[in-house]
Amino acid sequence: MLNRSFPLIYLLGLLVVGYLGGLWLFSHMPNEQVNQLIKWMDPRILDDKVPSKLSSILPQLVSIFLLLLFATHLILRYIILLIGTMRSVFWGICSGYLIAQETEFWSYALWWFPFQLLYCSLLLLIGYLMVPPHALHPQLTNQKLKVIGVLGCIYLLVIAIELFVLPYIHVL
Repeated sequence: MLNRSFPLIYLLGLLVVGYLGGLWLFSHMPNEQVNQLIKWMDPRILDDKVPSKLSSILPQLVSIFLLLLFATHLILRYIILLIGTMRSVFWGICSGYLIAQETEFWSYALWWFPFQLLYCSLLLLIGYLMVPPHALHPQLTNQKLKVIGVLGCIYLLVIAIELFVLPYIHVL
């Protein structure tokens, strides 16, 4: 039983530590640095208007591209889970920023938190399936490839739902 639940506990631990680390970083970073990081990583948070489709899709595509690049590289594949963990650190930093704004509660509660939770979880799951951390010679079986394909489709579906929901949330 522990052998089956270990990956879930491991990935959940990475997600929680990354998120809490991001909140801690937000509390210790100067506002100018936080704004610069957000502007560089995902400028949608700083905009008062509805973001364009490209600016909504680009951060997700960069994450997937880095995940695939790390997975196919001989040495870098062993740190593939760093992509999902760093994404959850950024999620924590931006969560702290949105909560500190006090006027962005609905934007945080209805858009940022749930969608970033899904994105970070899916990135960690896909990364774990591509290169399990405890495997010396990871092999992608047909079953793993099917699950990765399904998770990739779910990732694209979440992006589509976010693009649909985002204009309504900016009205709130």
